[in-house]
Amino acid sequence: MRLFTLCALVMVLTACSGKPAGENGTDKGGGRKKGPPPVTVTVAPAAERPLAQTVRAYAEIEARDTPQVAAEVGGRVLSVEVQAGQSVRAGQVLARLDAATLSDTRVAAEAEVARLVALLADQTAKTRRDEALRAQGFVSEAAVTSSRAQQAALEKQLAAAQATAASRRRDTARATVVAPVSGVIETREVQPGDVVSTGRVLFRLQGAGARRARIAVGGSAADRLAPGMTVVLGEDGAQVRTRLEEVRATLDTASRARIAYASLPAGFALAGTTLPAEVRLAERTGLAIPALAVVERPAGRVVYLARGERVEERKVSTGLESDGYVEILAGLKAGERVVVDGAGFLSPSSRIRLVAPPGGKPGRKGASAPQEARA
Repeated sequence: MRLFTLCALVMVLTACSGKPAGENGTDKGGGRKKGPPPVTVTVAPAAERPLAQTVRAYAEIEARDTPQVAAEVGGRVLSVEVQAGQSVRAGQVLARLDAATLSDTRVAAEAEVARLVALLADQTAKTRRDEALRAQGFVSEAAVTSSRAQQAALEKQLAAAQATAASRRRDTARATVVAPVSGVIETREVQPGDVVSTGRVLFRLQGAGARRARIAVGGSAADRLAPGMTVVLGEDGAQVRTRLEEVRATLDTASRARIAYASLPAGFALAGTTLPAEVRLAERTGLAIPALAVVERPAGRVVYLARGERVEERKVSTGLESDGYVEILAGLKAGERVVVDGAGFLSPSSRIRLVAPPGGKPGRKGASAPQEARA
């Protein structure tokens, strides 16, 4: 009886531990499957698309017009009418210099003009009398010639005196310093009571008109910069597209980078703002596949083509990399389907199981098309 109970217990345990056919690596016939399980992958076709080789940098936005307002005459500063950061309009008074000495020289110059005007009037009358007397034979031709010469000399002296007086009047007016353009006072370099000389910088302005982007690029990419290259400024969703209009021939002494400028429309951004910039060094249309499909192997760069439940390894030559895609120069034809997700886990003998790719394209998500800049 005890033996019967023991046998029954063994049979129950054996029944509970049994598993359906095909599990634990066996097929329904009891045989074991050969090789590892299939790799879950997505595929994408090789297709023509626009590509660009880019270099990333930062752009500082600055006003196209950035005049330095300097003293055009020397003198003591009587008053300063504006502060740094203040908006001004063209012709607005910025500062006033002491014009007393300038006024004195203007008055003296105008007095000299009046004196010469009077002398010339007398000499002109004398010349006419001499000409009349010469016609009557009372004076010689030499006397008439002398009168005419004195009149001509006085006319030249009067012209010089009038030019000097006009210059003195302009100097007096220049004692009132005005804004050459509308904009914002960036810095104020002078205080009331300062004695300034001609040429001393008093204010620095940021013009209110068009803007431009100052872009510094270092390394080997700096030597490839050229006017006309496309530049994309800003973050995703708020971008502007423009072009390089100027590339400096020499490197910046401080940063050892090459400086380039791109035009921007008026009011695009405040002067002094810094934005990310992407300069497109090369642009073309070519055969491309998602960058995830290209795998580095000891033999070089390869891709895996979907062949039913198997894959074919193919060596490729690549070119530009742009926006999550890689240009294929050799090794693939348009329309051939390559494994994207899961490619890095494959080998020439791998089995695959296809699934639908996720929505969207490789690369940055949520990117919107940049606007075109119009200066």
